[in-house]
Amino acid sequence: MERFAGCVGVDGAKSGWIAAWWGSGALTWQVYPDARVLVDSHRGARVIAVDIPIGLCEREGRQADIQARSFVGGKRASSIFSTPVRGILDATSQPEASRRHRDIDGRGFGAQSFAILPKIRQWDELLNGDARARQCVREIHPEVSFAALNGGQGRGLVDPKRTFAGAEARVSLLADVFGRDAVMVLVRSVPVRQAATDDVLDALVALWSAGRIASGCAGSLPAPVVPDATGLPAAIWY
Repeated sequence: MERFAGCVGVDGAKSGWIAAWWGSGALTWQVYPDARVLVDSHRGARVIAVDIPIGLCEREGRQADIQARSFVGGKRASSIFSTPVRGILDATSQPEASRRHRDIDGRGFGAQSFAILPKIRQWDELLNGDARARQCVREIHPEVSFAALNGGQGRGLVDPKRTFAGAEARVSLLADVFGRDAVMVLVRSVPVRQAATDDVLDALVALWSAGRIASGCAGSLPAPVVPDATGLPAAIWY
């Protein structure tokens, strides 16, 4: 698994962020309370691939999100939420966020999207204040990565990730990369109170994408990558 050396896949979890990487001949994991602790714990990483919007727009939707929905296709396209505009990052309630988002952009901002706003802000503040983190952290979306692993454009997985069939489909794809035994050992080793099974599988497919980014064979949506107003790349990698 030399191609995954120095690569980390990250997904949001119940207790913070679950990171997965290949170390000492096996898949390894750790849950971190916040983005800063995670990045500081992996200062030697070549790529940290995380499921969180990074480059934010000033108004209107990101091309990254629009193209990602098209890439995934089918039912799973709806799992790619619209990224908030930068001007509402400091909103403290969903009604406030929705009102301000509508004033800036003409669109409201739902409760499900508001729930991850603090996590978006966490990574945005880190990346805008840490040049080393900007060099190695890249945005991924698990459904985009699974579609790519499943054959590419329009090959998003049919079954939701929290169903038995959805989990099995994702395990099967990851097994082709890491080996089924390694995947299952990792899944079973993570207490559900820290991270659900779907979070673990999403972190693993983020690790797969991190390996592709590190080796220079990853794709991006859009291509070429477009930076936001702060210089952060507004792109989803796979």
